[in-house]
Amino acid sequence: MSQFELEYKRIKQKTFDVSTLNVQLFCDRILQKKSIKDKQRVDAMLELDALLYMNLGYGSTKKEKNETKKASRVIYRSIKKINNAIGESFLSHMDKE
Repeated sequence: MSQFELEYKRIKQKTFDVSTLNVQLFCDRILQKKSIKDKQRVDAMLELDALLYMNLGYGSTKKEKNETKKASRVIYRSIKKINNAIGESFLSHMDKE
């Protein structure tokens, strides 16, 4: 079981909803895990990012898309705390609103 799966099980809601998932809490918990390698912490955050985007579809509203972008920004800023170069790269490649 990956670090993402372990942390997600601890904080998930009954149904996955981008607007109710506390992405900051998830990232903070991952950042506090000093017992796991940096790569595993980054991987866990990127798994969440992928999951957020996988839940978007053709029928997603503009609000849902914007919420996902905001969540990604939180994730990338958290990654930047672990690895500045990678986090900065993700942030610089985000679509401008």
